[in-house]
Amino acid sequence: MNTIEIEIEIEEAKKIIAQEIENLAERNKEPEWMTRIRYRGLEAFEKAPHNDPVISIDQLLHFIAKPETAEIPEIKSLEDLPQEMKALLDRLGISEVEQKYIAGLAVQTDTSIIYNQFLKEWEKKGLIVLPMEEAVRKYPDVVKKHFLKMFNPHESKMAAYHTAVWNGGIFLYVKEGLKVPFPLHLFFLIQESSLAQAPHIIIIAEKNTEFHLIEGCTSPVLVRHSLHLDMTEAYLHDNANAKLTVLQNWPEYVHTRPMTRARIGKGAKFLNTTVTLGSGKSNIANPRYWVNENGYAELNGIILGQKDFYVDLGGEMYLQGKNAAGINASKAVIMDSSTVITRGIIYAQAPKSKGHISCDALLMSDSDKARMETYPGLVSQVDDAELSHEAAIGKIKEEELFYLMSRGLDEEKATQLIVKGFLDPMLKDIPTEFLVEIRKIIELAVSGGM
Repeated sequence: MNTIEIEIEIEEAKKIIAQEIENLAERNKEPEWMTRIRYRGLEAFEKAPHNDPVISIDQLLHFIAKPETAEIPEIKSLEDLPQEMKALLDRLGISEVEQKYIAGLAVQTDTSIIYNQFLKEWEKKGLIVLPMEEAVRKYPDVVKKHFLKMFNPHESKMAAYHTAVWNGGIFLYVKEGLKVPFPLHLFFLIQESSLAQAPHIIIIAEKNTEFHLIEGCTSPVLVRHSLHLDMTEAYLHDNANAKLTVLQNWPEYVHTRPMTRARIGKGAKFLNTTVTLGSGKSNIANPRYWVNENGYAELNGIILGQKDFYVDLGGEMYLQGKNAAGINASKAVIMDSSTVITRGIIYAQAPKSKGHISCDALLMSDSDKARMETYPGLVSQVDDAELSHEAAIGKIKEEELFYLMSRGLDEEKATQLIVKGFLDPMLKDIPTEFLVEIRKIIELAVSGGM
């Protein structure tokens, strides 16, 4: 496609996006200020750069003009699920109760009503969990103060596109001093057709708060989309202690571009663990963290590279306050002909700041088609910063396999045990019910059953 053709296609795409903006504004009954933000995204879309290594500008425009979606059938029972999804849930050994939640069938159950009532009780204490569209209407001043404050729609076509057509997402607010003693499980199951799956998440943790948010789901997505563009903005005030666990198991037809940024206040701690068991056709992310005095940020990534999937996960940390610290760690298992790239860069910008990057990979493919690359970066702008990195890529050792097989395990079980042992140190903060499912997915992938 030449330059003139691209310009024509962009104009056509803008018309389609403008219509989607009107559809979303009407459907959500959103205030005018939010619709203006959407139109700012539309204006930025034309000029914003596009530098995605997998999705060309031609493909992006094609996704917009002809979004590849398949409407979800009406599902009243587990028997109505698509056959491939039901088969996978059965292979994972997920209980019928949990399958109903994954399929969105438990809305009317007593358990769900109790849970909703439970959250209403906690709302009185200062815990607010709402769909983003509802938060825009119910808490406009708070949302307006934080929405898109860490992103600029002009920075990329993907950011501009998300700004214009965002749909779904979660608003989480934790009042000062509140410590939430239970993990918050927030799953996304988008059932309406849109140009893209583009949930927007805002997390606000006031001073001296504590919580653990588990986002995502390890089931296949029921609505078929080519492109998933979620955006997360986290604001952690002084001495807040937050954990964010993101579970991803995207089907092979999805390209996903998660965008996450966080500001970590004085003495605050942010632990972000992303478990990518199914990356989709491609998964590219580069989260950014700004860490204030005595603050701490830890970014952990677990990656399972399968088939011909392309995964490129980065992470930028800016240690801006005295004694700020950050860790960027990843563990990858690479199989088949997948490509996994890990990037991490830490900027030490304040006295006595500390940062560490580690990248470990286990190569499971016998062919020369699987590829692992790692690019650590350390930048010190002060004299007394402590920055370090380590990286290791290798295959399963024959002596380890031999030892386990000599103890009665067959080769497949021995391999599964080694892989789980390699990944387990990063799974320490994940609740047991999810850990069981994650380990089963790993077993299936290693044995070729996914």
